[in-house]
Amino acid sequence: MGQGQHFKQHMRLMGIFAGAFTASSLIVFAIAHAIGQQVTRTVPAEVRVVGVLVALLVSMTVDGYTIRRKTWCPGTPGRQTPKMIYYRQGARRAALAWGLDTGLVVTTYRVSSLSWALLLLGLMGVTPWWLGLAYSAGFVVPLWIGCSTCGILAGDNTAVAQLLTGRQSIGRLLCISASALSFIVIIPSILPQTATG
Repeated sequence: MGQGQHFKQHMRLMGIFAGAFTASSLIVFAIAHAIGQQVTRTVPAEVRVVGVLVALLVSMTVDGYTIRRKTWCPGTPGRQTPKMIYYRQGARRAALAWGLDTGLVVTTYRVSSLSWALLLLGLMGVTPWWLGLAYSAGFVVPLWIGCSTCGILAGDNTAVAQLLTGRQSIGRLLCISASALSFIVIIPSILPQTATG
């Protein structure tokens, strides 16, 4: 929550951001899915399984590297949505622009390579068209909670609050865990395709 910002105004801006982020990520992942459907018709299932394994392994390796180096995901654009939008156009338009921009997956820096891995999985035809909704929830919900409770957690001395506010690598570790979980969920669902396709 911004300094001096009323809770109602904060919630309205977060709602604008969430709606814009969800819309743009849904469009990007739906386009990736549409391309992936063409890929499933032309690329043998065995090749796609290898592609999925490589994408997830590379994602976990890159995220391990970023944890050790305490840096952003390499290979992502080193840019953010310009702050000038806020100063020239106001908070509502800035929240809209920020949501649309960051929801596009490929236009701003990322903490984890998981975003790129999910996009590649869509292009390989192994994710549903609505993956953008799940991606949006995974980004927007923690951001919303963090922005809405940052003032509360800052003065909280509980072990959980200290852990969450003092360790930036927790988010990266969660991304690696999500990549590992992807192996468990995605690979068994596409292995039967190798026997039939």
